[in-house]
Amino acid sequence: MPLSRLFIDRPLAVGQEVVLAKESAHYLLNVLRQRVGTQVTLFNGQSGEYVADLIAAAKKTAHLQVTEYKNIERESALQLTLVQAISRPEHLDYTIQKAVELGVQRIVPIITERSLTRNREQRWRKIMISACEQCGRNRLPQLDNVLSLDAWLAEPSQSFCIVLSPTGKQSLNIQSGIEKNLTVLIGAEGGLSEAEIEQTRQAGYLDIRLGPRILRTETAAVTVLAVAQALWGDLDGDRR
Repeated sequence: MPLSRLFIDRPLAVGQEVVLAKESAHYLLNVLRQRVGTQVTLFNGQSGEYVADLIAAAKKTAHLQVTEYKNIERESALQLTLVQAISRPEHLDYTIQKAVELGVQRIVPIITERSLTRNREQRWRKIMISACEQCGRNRLPQLDNVLSLDAWLAEPSQSFCIVLSPTGKQSLNIQSGIEKNLTVLIGAEGGLSEAEIEQTRQAGYLDIRLGPRILRTETAAVTVLAVAQALWGDLDGDRR
C-alpha cells in the first residue's frame, strides 16, 4: 500500500525532525487517520522524496523523523506548458488539477476577451500541491503570474506552440517537429475570439482542431494534454 504523501515547503534531510504546520497535521491525523509509528512520504517540490516516521502526535501538531531519501522522479520527458485563459473557478480548478496529474511542467493563466479576471493564485498553488501529493510527482510545476494574452504572446518561445480552435484545419497527431517541448494555449468558456486566434497565428501558433465536436474548456485541456503525452510523452509507460 502506498505511503501517505505530504508536501513540505522547506529543505529536507535524513535525520531531520519535521514539525508539521497545523493544516498539514490536521490532514495527516484526521483526514488520512495516520497514527504514531506509521511511515509517511515527504517531498518539497525540488527533487526526490523522503520517508519519515510519525513519532509524536497531539490534537493540532505532528512530529516526523526523516529516515531515508529516495532519488525518485516521475516527470515526463515531454516539456509541457499550458497557457490557460482564466475560466469559471470550478472549471479552472479542475483544469489545473488534471494538468498537474498529466505532467504539465508550467501553467500560465492568462486574461482574454472572454475570460474572467479574478486572480486566485494562492488557491491554484494549493490545488497543484494537492495534485502532486495524490499523483506521486516530486516536483511542483511552475505557476506564472497572470498575464494578458498580448503580454504572453510578446514573450519569446523556444517550443512548438499550438492553439485550440474549433475552426482549426489541422490535427495534433500529424504534427512533426514537436520533439520534446510543447506549449498549448486554450481559451475560456466560449473560446478565443477570431481576432485572438489570428493574433496567436501571427505569433507563430498552429491552430489545432480536436475532432468534430466543440469541447468545454476543461475537457479540451485534459484531452489535448493526454493526447500529447500519449504521442510524445510517457503515457505509453516507456518513454522518460
